[in-house]
Amino acid sequence: MDTFDTLDSDTSKLVVLYLERVGDATPDRIADRLRLPLLTVLATVRHLDDEGVIRRLDGSDRIVLAERNGRRTPDPV
Repeated sequence: MDTFDTLDSDTSKLVVLYLERVGDATPDRIADRLRLPLLTVLATVRHLDDEGVIRRLDGSDRIVLAERNGRRTPDPV
């Protein structure tokens, strides 16, 4: 949870908490479930990706947390 403590916006924290709960999701799904504007989610996802908090799954628009407990998360099966 060290990464969570360094997040500076409430939206970033909501996205990270959502991904911790569901594992992986598309930005559309995140926006729908959290009732946030899609553009806000897209900007947040870009920021979190730049910070190395999340990563996109290869060949997909789905995103996952980049690491948990210091390890990279595996791609869901």
